[in-house]
Amino acid sequence: MTVSNSGQILSNDRDLENISNKNFEDIKEFINTANSRLDAINSITNNSHAITADAVTAMICENQDSVKTKISIDTTNKMSVCLRDGEIILRIVSYLLISDDESVLSKNCLKDLKNTYLALGVPLKNAIRVFELMRDATISDLKSTVNTIKGEKEFLPDLISNTEFQFERIINLLR
Repeated sequence: MTVSNSGQILSNDRDLENISNKNFEDIKEFINTANSRLDAINSITNNSHAITADAVTAMICENQDSVKTKISIDTTNKMSVCLRDGEIILRIVSYLLISDDESVLSKNCLKDLKNTYLALGVPLKNAIRVFELMRDATISDLKSTVNTIKGEKEFLPDLISNTEFQFERIINLLR
């Protein structure tokens, strides 16, 4: 197919009849799988607030000692930072799952995440635990979202493995 500068189709150089039914089915399967994968990843961003809030709450319940000490996260400011960063982390994980662009890990808030928590007095072991809980909740969300999707679900194990890998990369920035 030849297209002029104005965007008009001038001629059909390729015979579309050469596209076999198998090729068409392969293209259709690729598009359906990609759409299902994007739906699952979109679910992460749609549920980011709930995933983050649940993870922070669970960490506090697990570590009652941490809210009774001088370096606790019981202040509104520290809690707000944890919630904000958690949602940002989930959006970055979503971006990484779509693009696999590693440069995002050296940019944004991730570059100085450890220093921010240290400056605020947030114990790193607590922050790491929150991200571990977020990882587990995100994977659970992916599984439940994919279970509602019709069609092939062969992409799920790879998506879960990739999600675990991306969270581990972020957790390693805090170690």
